[in-house]
Amino acid sequence: MSNLRVNQIKNRLRQKFEAHLDLNDVGQNDAERDQKILTRCLAALAIQLGTACTDLEAAQAVWDGGDDNGIDAALFDPSESRVILVQSKWINKGSGEPEAKELGAFAKGVSDLVEQDQTMFHARLQAKLNDIALRLANPGTSVHLVLVSTGASTLAKHGTGVIAKLLKELNGEDPNEIASSEIIGLSEVYDGLASEAAQGQVSLDAMLSDWAYVASPYRAYFGVIDGLQLKGWWKHHGKRVVSGNIRHALGATDVNNQIKQTAIGTPEHFWYFNNGITIVAEEITKAPAGAASKTAGNFAFKNASIVNGAQTVSSLGSIDDEESLGKVRVAVRIIDLNSAPVDFGRDVTRTNNLQNRIEPRDFVAQDPQQGRLRKEMAMEGIDYQFVRSDDLSAAAATSCELLEVTTALACAAADPALAVQAKTGLGRFFVDLTKAPYKTLFNQSTTGARAFNATVVQRAIDKWIDGKKQNVAKKSGPKWGALVHGNRILAAAAFRGYGDANLSQSIASFAASFKESDVAGFLDISYTKMVTAIETHYGGKFLAVLFKNPTMSKHVFDLSV
Repeated sequence: MSNLRVNQIKNRLRQKFEAHLDLNDVGQNDAERDQKILTRCLAALAIQLGTACTDLEAAQAVWDGGDDNGIDAALFDPSESRVILVQSKWINKGSGEPEAKELGAFAKGVSDLVEQDQTMFHARLQAKLNDIALRLANPGTSVHLVLVSTGASTLAKHGTGVIAKLLKELNGEDPNEIASSEIIGLSEVYDGLASEAAQGQVSLDAMLSDWAYVASPYRAYFGVIDGLQLKGWWKHHGKRVVSGNIRHALGATDVNNQIKQTAIGTPEHFWYFNNGITIVAEEITKAPAGAASKTAGNFAFKNASIVNGAQTVSSLGSIDDEESLGKVRVAVRIIDLNSAPVDFGRDVTRTNNLQNRIEPRDFVAQDPQQGRLRKEMAMEGIDYQFVRSDDLSAAAATSCELLEVTTALACAAADPALAVQAKTGLGRFFVDLTKAPYKTLFNQSTTGARAFNATVVQRAIDKWIDGKKQNVAKKSGPKWGALVHGNRILAAAAFRGYGDANLSQSIASFAASFKESDVAGFLDISYTKMVTAIETHYGGKFLAVLFKNPTMSKHVFDLSV
């Protein structure tokens, strides 16, 4: 049976991906040509299964070849803000698993990629490496490791240990894990290919409460559905259920984390806080109403897709607390395309997603402290822009904006944990404007002068770091990592040396006395100490993880001031 499935998979994979693959390094007379092509096709499939991208995009994500450092494919999935890294192995007999040395090579390659060490990667991958490195440097981006083969769907003890060790190193002690893994074997490969024809052809069953019917101009229903049913949709159909949306799930964003927190903590509030979901379907059928309830109805939606509300469904689908999900109520409306004009579904999708997204940072516009800071800066000729707008001016000697001020104040604060938060994502500062960490930075004691002066120092720090990076010969190791991953802790150390009293001057007085060389002197000292601290106490540690860990970051900070 395994051999039959392997042969069926072989033909289908080559049909999908071979024409799109870069095979310039595989000679026509290469004895392993078929094996290499199939391995690359398999890697492309793993990318496609994880991202729902096209055949061409999946094939272009394949890295496999000489000096790929154990990584056969890599792609940034913007829909979930994650980098997918793949190792693939074609096994003709349909059983077994990748060898231990192959798993070890993959683990080493992932480590090098995360740490931005390009030494072991071929020059042909330079552009792709730079792109992935840029994505990984962005706070909130996660890493998903995929091992795909035409063999077993689980790894033996040694293989499991290799991956578990790598995940532990990547995640550190952070409760919000940034790394995950997946094993795709023959069975999953077969099912993935077999279900491909059904992409977008999703049929959903639902029990709606408090439902009502819209007869014209086009048929539609609306009502309330519970979170447990939505989780069932996500678990069974995955991204297929949102195939008609302009965005898929966006992963662990601040907004999605709030969705989950509400569902778990106060599920009875969910309906009041959430905008609900919109579904289009080619056919809607409703079972006859029972005598027990006239307000609840059982429905079936054929060839359906969620066109607005993907984040709601995907977030609820990731919650394990089914008791809370059963209490969650979500507003839902379903539009019957069978009664509507051609392309009406496309118009519904477009118009339902035209609204500009409200981000947590937008609510600072309602904070009186921000208005006060703007007035104080304006009195000294500084334009402080804290309301998000498309006409924000570039950083200048007479202007600043919210995010750079937030970064500067976080790094200038007495607590280095705030610098760590700035590294892990500025969005966290704006989740709740009534308490820390936002209130720690923006409160009555924060003056406009201090906020802008700190920004000036932060600009000088960033300029120094950029210059220093140009002079580091090896783009890996502690000297490089301290600048790339430890930039905010390094900034905090420099601020500590520079002294808070300097920041409290008026903007004019500060500008008259400020010298970038003064900051550079503190940076030189702190940088040298930081590199020594890393080499002494955290040799071999993932620096990308270290500098997102408050405890370890504080330790390095204390040794750097």
